[in-house]
Amino acid sequence: MTESKSEIKTQAVQELARDPNSNVASDDVQRVIVEESKKAGVPAFQFDPNATPEQKAAVAAAAIPPGLKREKNHGMGVVTDLTSGPDKYDLPPPTASGAISPVAIVKGGKANGVIDEDEKEAFEKKTGWAPRFGYGDLTAEEANASLLDHQTFLEAKLDENLYGDWYHNAAVIIFACLASWVVAILGGGLGWVFIVMATCSTYYRTSLRRVRRNIKDDIRRELAVARLSEDLESIEWINSFLSRFWPIYQPILAQTVINSVDQVLSTSTPAFLDSLRLSTFTLGSKPPRLEHVKTYPKDDDESLTMEWKFSFTPNDTTDMTARQKKNKQNPKVVLEVRIGKGVISKGIDVIVEDMSFSGTMKVKLKFQLAFPHIEKVDICFTERPDIDYVCKPLGGDTLGFDINFIPGLENFIKEQIHANLAPIMYAPHVFPIEIAKILAGSPIDQAIGVVAVTIHGGQGLKNPDNFAGNPDAYVVASLNSRAPLGKTKTIKDTPNPRFNETIYVIVTSLTDTLTLQVFDWNEFRKDKDLGTASFPLEQLQEITDYENNQLEVIASGNKKRGIIQTDIRYFPVLQGLPLADGTTEPPPESNTGIARLTIEQAKDLDGSKSMVGQLNPYAELLLNGQIIHTTDKRKRTNQPIWVDNAKEFLVTDRKSARLAVVIKDEKDLGSDGMIGSYQIKLEDMLKTMEKGQEWYNLAGASKGRAKLMLQWKPVGLRNVAGAGSGYLTPIGVMRLHFQNAKDLRNVETMGKSDPYVRVLLSGIEKGRTVTHENDLNPEFDEVIYVPVHSPREHLTLEVMDYQKIGKDRSLGMFELPAADYIHESDGEQYLVHDAKNTIISAPLKMLNKGTAKGTLNFTASFYPTIPTVDPEEEEAEKKDMETTGPNGHTRTSSRTSVGGRVRSSTQNSTSSVKKSIDSARPTLDIIEPGKIDTTLSNQMKDAEKEGVQQANGTAVEEAPKLKLTADDLTHYETGLLVFKLISGEFSRADLRLEVLMDDFLYPSFVSSKVRSRSTTFGETGDAIVREIDVSRITVRLVEKSEQNGEDEKHVLAKLSGDLLPVLRQCLNTESELTIQGQGTDSGKVKVLMKYLPIKMQLDPSESMNNMGTLRVEVLDAKNLPAADKNGYSDPYCKFELDGEKVHTTKTIKKTLNPTWGEAFEIPIKSRTAARLKVKVNDWDQFGDDDFLGEAGINLEHLDPMLTKNIQLTLDGANGPGTAGVLNLRLLFKAAYVQRSRRTTATFSPIGAAGKVVGAPVKIVGKVGGGVGGGLMKGASFMKHGLKSSKDSTVRESLDAGGSTADQDVALPSVETPPHRSTSLAQENGAIMGTPSPRAPSMDTLSPGAAGASSSTDVGVANISVLSATGYPSGTKIQVIIKALNGGKRGKELLKTKPIKNSGPESSLTWDSESTKHTCTPDSQFQVVVEDHGLLGGKDLGEALFFINDSSPGGSEKSVKVGGGTVVLKSAFTRSEGSVYGAESLKTHRRSFLSRSRGTTPS
Repeated sequence: MTESKSEIKTQAVQELARDPNSNVASDDVQRVIVEESKKAGVPAFQFDPNATPEQKAAVAAAAIPPGLKREKNHGMGVVTDLTSGPDKYDLPPPTASGAISPVAIVKGGKANGVIDEDEKEAFEKKTGWAPRFGYGDLTAEEANASLLDHQTFLEAKLDENLYGDWYHNAAVIIFACLASWVVAILGGGLGWVFIVMATCSTYYRTSLRRVRRNIKDDIRRELAVARLSEDLESIEWINSFLSRFWPIYQPILAQTVINSVDQVLSTSTPAFLDSLRLSTFTLGSKPPRLEHVKTYPKDDDESLTMEWKFSFTPNDTTDMTARQKKNKQNPKVVLEVRIGKGVISKGIDVIVEDMSFSGTMKVKLKFQLAFPHIEKVDICFTERPDIDYVCKPLGGDTLGFDINFIPGLENFIKEQIHANLAPIMYAPHVFPIEIAKILAGSPIDQAIGVVAVTIHGGQGLKNPDNFAGNPDAYVVASLNSRAPLGKTKTIKDTPNPRFNETIYVIVTSLTDTLTLQVFDWNEFRKDKDLGTASFPLEQLQEITDYENNQLEVIASGNKKRGIIQTDIRYFPVLQGLPLADGTTEPPPESNTGIARLTIEQAKDLDGSKSMVGQLNPYAELLLNGQIIHTTDKRKRTNQPIWVDNAKEFLVTDRKSARLAVVIKDEKDLGSDGMIGSYQIKLEDMLKTMEKGQEWYNLAGASKGRAKLMLQWKPVGLRNVAGAGSGYLTPIGVMRLHFQNAKDLRNVETMGKSDPYVRVLLSGIEKGRTVTHENDLNPEFDEVIYVPVHSPREHLTLEVMDYQKIGKDRSLGMFELPAADYIHESDGEQYLVHDAKNTIISAPLKMLNKGTAKGTLNFTASFYPTIPTVDPEEEEAEKKDMETTGPNGHTRTSSRTSVGGRVRSSTQNSTSSVKKSIDSARPTLDIIEPGKIDTTLSNQMKDAEKEGVQQANGTAVEEAPKLKLTADDLTHYETGLLVFKLISGEFSRADLRLEVLMDDFLYPSFVSSKVRSRSTTFGETGDAIVREIDVSRITVRLVEKSEQNGEDEKHVLAKLSGDLLPVLRQCLNTESELTIQGQGTDSGKVKVLMKYLPIKMQLDPSESMNNMGTLRVEVLDAKNLPAADKNGYSDPYCKFELDGEKVHTTKTIKKTLNPTWGEAFEIPIKSRTAARLKVKVNDWDQFGDDDFLGEAGINLEHLDPMLTKNIQLTLDGANGPGTAGVLNLRLLFKAAYVQRSRRTTATFSPIGAAGKVVGAPVKIVGKVGGGVGGGLMKGASFMKHGLKSSKDSTVRESLDAGGSTADQDVALPSVETPPHRSTSLAQENGAIMGTPSPRAPSMDTLSPGAAGASSSTDVGVANISVLSATGYPSGTKIQVIIKALNGGKRGKELLKTKPIKNSGPESSLTWDSESTKHTCTPDSQFQVVVEDHGLLGGKDLGEALFFINDSSPGGSEKSVKVGGGTVVLKSAFTRSEGSVYGAESLKTHRRSFLSRSRGTTPS
């Protein structure tokens, strides 16, 4: 009616406005319409006519109620510890002191099964009786009664022949009638009639009892006959057991049912009721009974089928003794329905009692071979069971009315019960019970792994509505399009959104399909579904990483709506290996994993915080201060139990994760109050779980405790940006020296396998050897160091076959338990296990199964790390020391464990640790006293032992930790470099950052792919440092990380330099490294570094002094044998390294005392293992050259950087020492030689040696330098960015005559800049990006120069082409000289004029064909000979050569090119101020076998 009046009023105003004679204006009409619309509840708005559409939209949006307005959701996902923000509650600091020891509970609590007197009455009211033995106290006569001791007086006095037959009963009836007639005739009263009736009834009852006994005997006989025919077995033994066990177990069972049902009723309470709860539940004093069992012996061997007939009839007392009857209790259930709210409420009892149940059930057991040997049990009823009960919904016990008396209601209720049970467990339907899965202790729904879905963006997303414009897209991740598991942010108004978000999905099965639904966000209406992209998870079973996926978005009708760009990675839960006894060992340790936090119940909550004394409690679970789960709310109880309240979440940093529980009281009016809370570190809680501590005292409350349980599943999460550090502090390193492999599998159809060895830890590759091509018996001779974190870890040593295309194939593996090498002393220190001389021959099996094929020979040793103070942990300890615990006790340190272990101060402990390590160096078996404190290395003692320690007040003090400073680094030669990548700024995206150490071919660390120019890493890695004072580090940016080590072709920018100054700059401090490449490729990375010293004395053969560049000057020979008829020889020398030819000198004609005067350089992987041999041959123009003599060259006794003249006695055909002498001058320059793919092996400390190919590689080495590493595309670490900590006296011989000159070289020192940004510099000291006038052109730098020579070793090379001979006649010979700059083609320096060759013996000469080139003395050049033509030359051959830097005037050199020889003349003139090898003379060591370490404390 109101709306009609409003409409009439509005119409009237509008008509008046149209009337020209009316004074009603249009503004008045608008005002009336708006007012009437608001009165009617219809939205209406009045806008400014000149307002913009955006302003009008803002007015309309402001009128929308807050509850109806759609707010933008910034995304959600699987719960992780990556979420940041302030803590939800101000909780006490995390501590493990609130954990209640099981020993303390037993000592302070009551005996098991005993109930306090003040609780006994309430307990008996609920469950019927308290747990007890038997059926209560009885007299001696009652206690001795049996089931047949129910005799009446007549039974005791009369003989059985006088009662029990039919005529006896007939006689009693006749007697009763006659006696009544006689009484009536004699005038007797009613009392006499009662006497007669009592007498007759007593006799009749006695007679009927005998009849019943006779009937039972007959029935038993009949049943015995039937049992023989139907094979029914009596199981009275179990009924006897139940009759004694039932009084004990029934109260406990009833209490459990009450607790469980109360929680269900609490959550199902309607709003108009205050609460629903069971006030009484008892199943009565008579236990269930099993009548008989029938088996089916003809079933399969895998199963067993039985039929069990059972009955639960508490009201049948015919088979009960007097003792049982006296204490009999009937089944009874009382449901209290409380009407009202709070204090104003009243409870009404609904009673169900006298329940009975009987039937026949078929039970089928399915067996299995594995424990527990029963897979499942199927149960079903063969027919409808009999059900009976009494239900009194109103009136209670006194006035209650059984509703079954209502006609038809009882049958209706029973039919409903049967209708619900029939589909579940009435034959043929069966109810399965998964016994194996239940006893396995792992619920079916628990996680098996984590899928990291990185959604980079979309491409070409289309809106189905052509007029809707570009979509405001966001993506929702789910499994099979079910409940959303994660959601990205919304990117507005673009068909190509960029999300760059990672959603973590915890999966329980890989049979599902990952669905990515793309939506168009709308503010006022439902979001529009643009389509779905799908990815079957079963693909992750074979390949766990899928990068750069282009998933099509398909809408309904199979319409394509664009592409979603994703990376999908699967990280399975790490499992322990099965043992020989059938058990499974604990899983390996990991700092990342899935945690499952469960809160089961709380007890003794403080009811004083409620007006009625009873709380409505619920719990909130928190991770790092953020709420991750809220339990159901319980009504009116101070002992809440929460069923199935567990939360699984992903933890990326186990060491820093904090768990908390907050228990609150729900209130109808006002905010919910906090009852109590508890906070603990995840790692501490795992330790308390190991000791069986599940109860924790609540803080902030006078009483109360909560039961929490935590399950941990380690997951090897890696290479996912922003996924936390995932780094565990190692307790030491395993040193694996792979010597060789024998008789490997050949998986190639043509040729042989290309084997290499990789080391896996928890399924993650931690190191690998180089690949040996086409070899089934490779000589690896490599050492790999693997950090380990727990004795429980296993190393997997797997031999692989390298494949250029496709996945590498396994040739066999071997499991190496770390526990065999990691041992603790009595002081809980980890001991050095040095077993370098014990060779292990490991058989290789496929997947550790089947027959072994091939053997891997290696040695294994363990070296522990030194406990080192972490400044971050130290700062946290200081804060905790200033904080008071939740129980009012001041904690001295947050690291004080539950067991009372006190960690002593770490101040002023450096000197003591140094002294211990120094004393350990000579013997390798002296261990620094003190507990090795690594995050996961300490195993908690059992609860009883700890309880005794607590009771006695004892504490175990740990040894002080080492507080390492930048000045102390050089005192610890070997250690682990730990680097944390924090953030980065790059010139481009889609790249990775790699860290390489020393001569490693493969990176020690590879970051996750950088998807944006500005990124946050949050990743941590480590690398072995063998000699900190000479070690080098390389940081590079690559487009693609290659598994074969050939990353150089993908390098965008590379940075290399000495580790020590960089480590000093970045030690425990965030610093910025700048990487500059060629062109515009560059980057800045913020890093933090730590150093963990290792208790190990480096083997001399692994020192950098054992590898480097050998310079060989071939001087002359004396008294060579004559091989030609003219009494002379045409001698030349051929040098071989490990069987490979590395250099051949020129031939000197017609002499027995030749003088060569030429030099060459070759890289040496290991002086101890190198086999260098020289052969002197006689050159013959026709036929094979004649052998004159040979000798081996021992390199072990060479001192680095000291020239040494040696005279070799040649062994000829006539015996040793019969072929004259050869004079050589040797100079060994120590430097790191990078390994490479190879077919032959020499010893390399961390990787195998590279193959020596073709011509010798000329290298000017320097300590800490890298050789053959490829062109540095940018800069190197600052050489002198820090003040030198020491000066070294070095010696070098530079005179051609072989005399040795001593020279002191003072290293320049530059003060450390005040800022902490480590801006990396050129080798000459120029800041990166700033041109230096002294710096050579990058085009002139050679691969050998990169990292091997400083800018002070630059000069000018003068190369001249003199002649050529030995080429086919008729060809136009043209010689081309190229400088190799790391590219394949090189830079052309000289091209001679073509000269026509008249014959093979003719010699072609050139005049003034020379070139000059600025380079380093170890630069590499290429000479190419072509047959010149108008349409392009024909290649006749090419060869490598090096300039002669031994004499300023230069010398001639013959280079074999193709089928001929080219004679070149080369000379090298150093730039003014250049000091040869100055950088390489940073440190002098007399010998790698007996070196003097001036910086090592004695």
